[in-house]
Amino acid sequence: MSVKRFERLLKIRQAQENEAAALLGARLAELNRLEQQRSQLLEYQQIYLNAPIPNDVHLMKQLALMHQQLRGALQQQDLRVAAAQSQTEQVRAVWLERHQATLSLEKLIERRRRLEAIADSRRQQRELDLWATRQAARQMRNEGS
Repeated sequence: MSVKRFERLLKIRQAQENEAAALLGARLAELNRLEQQRSQLLEYQQIYLNAPIPNDVHLMKQLALMHQQLRGALQQQDLRVAAAQSQTEQVRAVWLERHQATLSLEKLIERRRRLEAIADSRRQQRELDLWATRQAARQMRNEGS
C-alpha cells in the first residue's frame, strides 16, 4: 500500500477521532452540568438542615417534607451523575481507541516515508554510479580513438 493511500486512510481516522473527541466533550459538559446541579442540591439541603426549628407544627411538617424531597432529589441526582460518568468513560474509551489507531497509522506512514526515502536515495545513487560508469567508458573510447 502506498503512502498516499495510508494518508487518505489517516484523514478518515482523524475525522473519526475528532467526532469521538467532540462527543467526549459533550459528555464531559453534561457530566459537569449534572455535578453542578448535585452541588446546588447539597447546598439547599445544608440550608434546610441548618434552618432553625420552627415552633409551629405545620411549619415543622413542611420542613420535614422539604428534607425528604431534597434527600430524594439528591438520590436521583446521584444516579444521574453515576450514569453520566459511565457514559463519559465509555465515550472516553472509544476516543482513546481511535486516538491510538490514528497515532499508529501516523507512525506507519512515517516509517513508510523513511523506507521510501532510503529506497529513493539508493536508486539515485545507482543511477549516478551508472551514469559515472558510462561517462568513464565514453571517455576511454574517446581517448582510444
